[in-house]
Amino acid sequence: MLRKQARAAAVMRGETISDVVRHALAQYIEQAEKEDDLRYADAVMKRIADGAPTYSHEEVWAELDAREAAGELPD
Repeated sequence: MLRKQARAAAVMRGETISDVVRHALAQYIEQAEKEDDLRYADAVMKRIADGAPTYSHEEVWAELDAREAAGELPD
């Protein structure tokens, strides 16, 4: 059934079945990546809500500057 649907979609679009499958797979991966990003963001927000420390932009740069001065960062 899926093969027939792919063939019908290909004919309607003037594409090959491979084109249709490639396009569908690209969309699937894109959606999965978005969902992974959302899950990651939700996990980060939960950690913050649970009391994980947060840092200001200035604090992060100060830490990076200190580590760079100490030679702790890669070239």
